[in-house]
Amino acid sequence: MDPRVQLRHLRAFVEVARQRNVTRAAEALNTVQPAVSRTLAHLEQIVGKPLFERRAKGLVLTSAGEALMFFAESGLAQLSEGVQQAAGRGAAQTVSLGILPNVTRELMPGAVRRFKRAHPSITVRIVTASADELLRLLRGGEIEMLVGRLLRPDQVKGLSFDHLYDEPLVFAARAGHPLARRRRLPLDELERYGMVLPPSGTIIRDEINRFLMAHGHAAFSNVVETTSFEFARPYVLDSDAVIAFPLGTMRAELREGTLVRLPLGGDELSGPVGLTHVPGRPLGAATRRLIAALRQELRPPP
Repeated sequence: MDPRVQLRHLRAFVEVARQRNVTRAAEALNTVQPAVSRTLAHLEQIVGKPLFERRAKGLVLTSAGEALMFFAESGLAQLSEGVQQAAGRGAAQTVSLGILPNVTRELMPGAVRRFKRAHPSITVRIVTASADELLRLLRGGEIEMLVGRLLRPDQVKGLSFDHLYDEPLVFAARAGHPLARRRRLPLDELERYGMVLPPSGTIIRDEINRFLMAHGHAAFSNVVETTSFEFARPYVLDSDAVIAFPLGTMRAELREGTLVRLPLGGDELSGPVGLTHVPGRPLGAATRRLIAALRQELRPPP
């Protein structure tokens, strides 16, 4: 490592990244804002690139900052853990999180693989359940965060949401479906084939209903409701039913061609995906490292 980089540089950098504000970072580090600013400027000089950019909601990591954050946060946490182990105070660590269906199949497995390569001794506990049940576990402290699409305002009242990316809802059908080659597709034609949709009352179903209303179409009447893609996949592949689910849920089938995306929705049905957590309840060091791995997983390959 560059001998000019010291622990104070990394501690200041990581805390500013967590707080997104130099003044709050200084308070957390029990120092003053000018000292943190000087330390950060010195680190950027050593790296040779800016590590943050200023936005309306605070300081945001640049691509160089994200790369450094992944290793700096992990390194500091490992040093702390090493000291604890050496002193005989070490304990097994567990990260507990809830995940919603749209991140279950691709994003989270990749992020957890990345995390476990760096931290094989930390247990990752993944909980899948209904959104209401996961929110109950989150508020009760049984999981530290929830990863998935932003839920209804009444569900997340009093919680914080950190945006990761936007994801569309897509309409799809099996390869060879009578609608698969259509360039234009009136919504009325879907009714005859039947729909597989998320249950009524979910944020995704609400988005679909608003989309239908905006296009002058009544709610679908021929419907199978489920949040389980494990059920929906064989059902749709062995029938003429049309499915409307988040893109991340069925990206693999669309990529391999077993499902075909229909010309409906698009940007009109795009929604935010991110991390829901309890404000004021600090996330554990291991959880923050998993978040760093998740953000790294989202970055496009060089």
